[in-house]
Amino acid sequence: MNRMIRVIGLMVLMLVAGVPSAMADDFSVTLNTSSLSGTTQTFVFTLTDGDGAVDNTVTLSDFAFGGGNASGSPDYLGSTGVSGDLGSSVTLDDSSLGTAIFTQQFSAGSSLSFNLATTDLDSGATPDAFAMEICSASLSECYSDDPGGSGAMLILNLTGGTPSPSDFILFGATDQNLPAPVVTAGETGGDGNGGNGGEGGTTTTPEPSTIGLMASGLLVLSFLGVRRKESL
Repeated sequence: MNRMIRVIGLMVLMLVAGVPSAMADDFSVTLNTSSLSGTTQTFVFTLTDGDGAVDNTVTLSDFAFGGGNASGSPDYLGSTGVSGDLGSSVTLDDSSLGTAIFTQQFSAGSSLSFNLATTDLDSGATPDAFAMEICSASLSECYSDDPGGSGAMLILNLTGGTPSPSDFILFGATDQNLPAPVVTAGETGGDGNGGNGGEGGTTTTPEPSTIGLMASGLLVLSFLGVRRKESL
């Protein structure tokens, strides 16, 4: 009997060890947007389901625009697993597979900032990936120096474990005179002043899994193309 109890106990421990952790990690993101001040731009957030096996959730909150403000209503472009707006908080999850997409316009100030909280589950296959894009009001152009063409200024591949600021892939946008975002551990506190605006960041080469983000960017454009056709 004691031997059987030990065997059962060992099996339970093995099962627990095999379950990925759903720990949420918090970061603050800031970006100097003084070169865009006074213009209308569009935030685009995407969460791409890379593995199709485990679900991740990203929550964005405490948006501040450094003298600017959110405008208009959010648009999820027909995707699922998305809720919220820039005036409160935004949640994306990939439980419905595919790509969850959030878009909303904002009037740019001297800077912008927000808090990012994410789970980090990975099945061992292609990871899920979160991306942030800053685009024109019409979504005809997104700003990024990414040589891979993702259009994103910030990418986080959810590869499991505990992510750190160094895991973020960051790009500036030379044509718009935008530095790369700055990512730090913890929360900004949402003081309404858009943080310090950030004077740069660590830019790294995209990993192969960012190909999925390129596909999500094309997906956004395809949604827009279908809408334009329907409006004609």
